[in-house]
Amino acid sequence: MISTLLLNSIIAGFIAGSLCGCTGTICGRMRLSTIAFTMAHAALAGSALSLLLGWNYLITGMLFAVFTAIILGPLSDILRISLDTASMTLFSIYNALTFIFLIMSPGPTLSSEKVGGILWGSILAITPTYLIILITISIIYVMILQIFWGRISSILFDPRLAEAEGVNVKFYTYTLLILAGMIVVFALKITGGFLVFSLLFIPSATSIQISRSLRGMILTSSIIGGLSSTIGILMSFILNLPVGSCIVIGAATIFAATSIASSIIRSRVIEGERVEVGS
Repeated sequence: MISTLLLNSIIAGFIAGSLCGCTGTICGRMRLSTIAFTMAHAALAGSALSLLLGWNYLITGMLFAVFTAIILGPLSDILRISLDTASMTLFSIYNALTFIFLIMSPGPTLSSEKVGGILWGSILAITPTYLIILITISIIYVMILQIFWGRISSILFDPRLAEAEGVNVKFYTYTLLILAGMIVVFALKITGGFLVFSLLFIPSATSIQISRSLRGMILTSSIIGGLSSTIGILMSFILNLPVGSCIVIGAATIFAATSIASSIIRSRVIEGERVEVGS
């Protein structure tokens, strides 16, 4: 019989993985991959600070991630540098802060499972409260995509054209980035801070091998993200390995299998077309 802890972990992992897969695809289409990458490490730095100060790591990590999403645009404008350059600058700063906060943390805290959970993820960290909040965020996320899909899809297709049509591109972009920051913070509890960005972009890369439409890619990446998390959690539970690493291995395995299958199918289609032309 499946224990309540494992069941909660599987449910939370599937939801978080699905949200990460969807978010990774959206960020990739909006060319905001580096920003999402930076937000993941901002959440990690915030979580490390929470260990030092004894605060709630979800709140601290979320503040760091949301602050990053809000500040990056104005920062790149003020400094007259590209958004990618500003993102990677903050990424370097957050990495440095993470290790500083961890080293400065009290000895008992530094040697506790909390540090391992933040860095590598832990199925033991899943609580009913965490699960309820995660489900609430997922409902809000899906509702926003459903209600404003017309405008969001136009931004994903061509931001300049969407702006010319009267869509408030900045508002929707920042809204999606803030939601992405919240998702990253909650996924961090499962995958760990060093690997959470893998769950954002490996399912997205896999979906490109399968789908051609935007809706198809978002749906496929969501399913693959959820499956990757479920496989990783089960591997971690059975083999007693870090859950974040197992999730990434699961996602990478699905990506490799999909890429090989896609290549075989394409080669057969091309070969069939050549035979038809030859005949």
